[in-house]
Amino acid sequence: MNNFLYKLLILLFCGSFTFVAAENEDKEHLFVKLATESRLMPLYLADIYIENASFDEAYLKTLEKVLHFDLSHNGMTFTVKHTGNRDAVSKAGSFDNLGKAADWKALDVYYVIKVRVKDRKLDARMFSVNGNTVKTAEGLALTGALNKDRRTLHQLADMIHKALFNTDGIATTRFLYSVKTKSADGKHISEIWEADYDGHNAQQITKSGEFSISPVYVPPKAGYTPGSFFYVSYKTGQSKIYMASLTEGEGYRFTLLKGNQLMPSISRQRNKVVFISDYTGNPDVFVQEFSPESGAIGKPQQVFAAKHATQGSPVFSPDGNRIAFVSNKDGSPRIYVMAIPAPGAGSKDIQVSLVTKHNKESSAPSWSPDGSKLAYCSMAQGVRQIWVYDFDKRMEYQVTQGAGNKENPTWAPNNLHLIFNSTGGQGSELYLVNLNQPESKKISSGSGEKHFPSWQPQVK
Repeated sequence: MNNFLYKLLILLFCGSFTFVAAENEDKEHLFVKLATESRLMPLYLADIYIENASFDEAYLKTLEKVLHFDLSHNGMTFTVKHTGNRDAVSKAGSFDNLGKAADWKALDVYYVIKVRVKDRKLDARMFSVNGNTVKTAEGLALTGALNKDRRTLHQLADMIHKALFNTDGIATTRFLYSVKTKSADGKHISEIWEADYDGHNAQQITKSGEFSISPVYVPPKAGYTPGSFFYVSYKTGQSKIYMASLTEGEGYRFTLLKGNQLMPSISRQRNKVVFISDYTGNPDVFVQEFSPESGAIGKPQQVFAAKHATQGSPVFSPDGNRIAFVSNKDGSPRIYVMAIPAPGAGSKDIQVSLVTKHNKESSAPSWSPDGSKLAYCSMAQGVRQIWVYDFDKRMEYQVTQGAGNKENPTWAPNNLHLIFNSTGGQGSELYLVNLNQPESKKISSGSGEKHFPSWQPQVK
C-alpha cells in the first residue's frame, strides 16, 4: 500500500491507531456526555381495519409492521403498548370514531392512528389528543407486491408526520452505501448500493467488479429527486472520482487530474465539488467548479494544505461558503472549518478554526442540512462513537454508546436522524439513530461489509 493510501486509511478508520495529542485546548468549549433534545411523544397505533382487502392477514400484518417501525423511529413519537384499556377505547367506535380526548389523556396517549385497508386501498385517521383534531389520508393504492407496498406505507407515515407536526418525515427517503465482498478467486470487491431509509428495498447500483466506495448524491434541482451520484473507484489502480446515473450505474471520470482523488462532496448549490488529492505530493483539499450537465469546469483549486500533514473527508456547509475537513496538522486527526478562499488567495489569507476540541481523534464530518450541527466520529474510552457539535450552543456531545467502532455518519434531511456504519466481530453493518432517541437500530442485512452511507438530499 502506498504512503498516501496508508495516511488516508488512518483518517478513515483511525480507531485502530494512536496519535500524539495537540497541546493547546480551548477551555471555553463545552462537552456533554450524552444529550437528547426532547422526549418522544406516545402514539397509539390501532390494529389494522380490514374490509374486502383482497390480501391475506399475514401480508397485512407485515405492512402494519412497516408502519409501526416508521412511527417508532420518526424522532417524534413512540408507539405505546396495547393494553386492555387502550384497546377498549380504540374499539368502542367505528374506524371513523377515534374516541374522546379525555379518555386518551387518562391513558397517557397523545396521538391515535387508525388505518384501514378497503378494496386494495389504504385510508388513515389521525387524532391529535391535545389539539382534539382529526385529519385524514385517503385512497393510497396497494398492489400486493411487498417492495412497492412498503413504499406506500412509508408515504403514509410521512403524511401522518406532516399532519401531526407540520414538518416533513424521512420515511420516503433513501441512501447510498458501499458493500464490500470477496469474489470466488479471493479478490476484494466493493459496489455501490441504494436502499430505503430503513434498509429495505436494497438495490445494487454499480456492477463493475472493482473496488468502489464513498458514494454521494448529486443534489437535485428544487422539487426533484436525485438522478446521479459520485463515487470513488480503484479500477485504474489509483483512487479516482467517478460520476454515474442512479439508473444505469456506469461511471465516467470526473476529472483527469493526476494522482489519487477521493472523498468527494458536492455543494447543495450543485456548482462545486470538494475532494482530497495528492496531485501536489501530499493529500490536500481541492475545490473544483462543477455543473451536473457538463461536469468539471476549469482546473481545481487547492484550498488547504499543511506541511507533513494529511487532510481528509472535506464537506461543504449547506450554504456552500465553508468547508469542514479533517487534518492531523496539530498531531492527531481533528475537524476544522474554513471559509472557501478566493482564487489566488495566499496561505496567510486562509483561516481555519478547530471544531473538535474534546477528543483528539476525530474524522468523517457530516454537516446537517440546516447548517447548525456537525456529526463526526471520535474515540471515546477506546471505541469510536458518533458525536455532534452544535454551532449555536458551542457544544459537542456523544450520541452513540456501546461496543463496535461507529463511523461515517450521514444526516437525514430533517436534521435529526443519522445513519452510520458500525464495525465489530460480525463485520460492518448500518445503523439508524436520531438525536431524540439515541438507541441505535440496525437497518442493514445480507452479506458483505457495509460502509460509507450517504443520505439522499431533499431540495425544496
